[in-house]
Amino acid sequence: MENSVRFPHLLRAEILDGLDAAFKKSFINACNIAAYDKPTVIYEQDMAARCVMILAHGHVDVTYLGNSGIEMFIIRLRSGTAIAEMEVISELPCMATCKTSKNAIILECPRALLDTALLQPVFLKNMISAFYKRLSYVNWSKYLTQFCTVEERLRGYLYVLSANSLTITETQANLASMIGCSRQTVNRELVLLKEAKLIAPSGSGITVLDRETLGRGVLD
Repeated sequence: MENSVRFPHLLRAEILDGLDAAFKKSFINACNIAAYDKPTVIYEQDMAARCVMILAHGHVDVTYLGNSGIEMFIIRLRSGTAIAEMEVISELPCMATCKTSKNAIILECPRALLDTALLQPVFLKNMISAFYKRLSYVNWSKYLTQFCTVEERLRGYLYVLSANSLTITETQANLASMIGCSRQTVNRELVLLKEAKLIAPSGSGITVLDRETLGRGVLD
């Protein structure tokens, strides 16, 4: 089965926006499939990126490891997102670590295919647009970390983490690491968000009940 038939949603991927249908199908079909049945590091910080990847199913968490040994959560990539495009095009090492979720599927774009696609002005524009949005997110997350309260930081990251699914499976310890506080503080803030009917317990995870309200005031 062709990739474009198996993963039709990838024809709407951001990097293919505005391109004709034939080009989109040809590009997606020329990629190689890689499936991961368990969480797997596909790119490690400072390693060379061998190809651009497109997330077809599941999610990928991007983290940065500082000199102190503390790992910082950066972003959770959703289906249809390109991975390591900046590193591959610039031929620079990976600036962060990328780890898949369980049962993730990724399409690997051979370098020759990427080079051909970059000759398309619209494809190049889409790549630059993706860079711009990535930098905008970094600016937002830095502002959130430096100038927002713990509650606002938690709401912001819950909003980001619920982009693919309203049910979030992160542990309180993971959430504490993401927003830079203690697990006890996260627990206390989660109780307040529950009382406000913005979230609800869901087994060992959290279900977001009102995502729009959750992100209001922390996404400006």
